[in-house]
Amino acid sequence: MKTSAIKYSGTLYCGLLFLLLILPPASFAANNADSWKFQIAPYAWLAGLDGSVASLPGLPPADIDIDFYDDILGNINGAFMLVGEARKGRFGITMDLVYTDIESDSAIPGQNFTTLTSQTTNWIVSAAGFYRVTENDRAFIDGLAGVRYWSADSKLTLSGGPAGSYAIDNGEEWFDPIIGFKGLTRLGDSKFYLSGFLIIGGFGAGSDFLWDVNANVVYQWGEVFSTTIGYRYLDVDYEDDGFLYDVAQHGPTLGLSWRF
Repeated sequence: MKTSAIKYSGTLYCGLLFLLLILPPASFAANNADSWKFQIAPYAWLAGLDGSVASLPGLPPADIDIDFYDDILGNINGAFMLVGEARKGRFGITMDLVYTDIESDSAIPGQNFTTLTSQTTNWIVSAAGFYRVTENDRAFIDGLAGVRYWSADSKLTLSGGPAGSYAIDNGEEWFDPIIGFKGLTRLGDSKFYLSGFLIIGGFGAGSDFLWDVNANVVYQWGEVFSTTIGYRYLDVDYEDDGFLYDVAQHGPTLGLSWRF
């Protein structure tokens, strides 16, 4: 899953170009510059998981492959996701909290063990400041920069054979710098919108590299309440002292949003 930073940087530039093309000419809404605006959005992310994890030095990595469309509901032990945002004028702050606990079983060849159980527990907390680059009554683009905190616990359990069971458990915490953009545009004169974000980070400071992209269709029920459906893909490559976490989480998202 290792891919060069140049490729992911190209993804960022292409995504930004796409948003610039779909946005109408900008005219910043200065009349709202002195008032704070807030948004809170709990959401569900039915994320599958695939990649490689290793817990201790000297032990080979274990492959994980859980498809969201047929495996994830039977393998997820718990999950919680929440986005919050506060903005005043062109400037604002945003936070994204993700907790997932995913477990899977796979058959392995061997005389002592026949089953490998992989349990991956993640906390991902992102905090960023953003600047509204362009805005009018139909669309906006925000550039953002911040930090992402990771807490990844990987537990591998061998069982199902004459040797009984053997568990390996190890966790890591690290921080990644992140940069990116987010945006929204209205579809015609309807109550439907397109929204999304693209974030890259790590750059060797924590992870070797990460990229995180999300696209949504939004329905605005009124000035305060909206619902979203979309898809999110998150890829991270982290390795330190034998701990390997080289995985991608991806799947559909469903969300609710309140603005006040």
